[in-house]
Amino acid sequence: MDRFLFVFGLLIFVICLIFFVKNFIGDYDEMVLMWTLLGMLNASIAMGVSEIIGVMKGKK
Repeated sequence: MDRFLFVFGLLIFVICLIFFVKNFIGDYDEMVLMWTLLGMLNASIAMGVSEIIGVMKGKK
């Protein structure tokens, strides 16, 4: 489960980062910027939870 969360978070983070950069190059709405920032936040939370799960697994 922790590997899945980490890979999922990394994949979503990279996709949102690409759209974040495209937002400055292209002519996108402000809502696209907000959704990409929220997506990157969600992805970083998923990666953090995967790290916590990994630490909890290691203590058993």
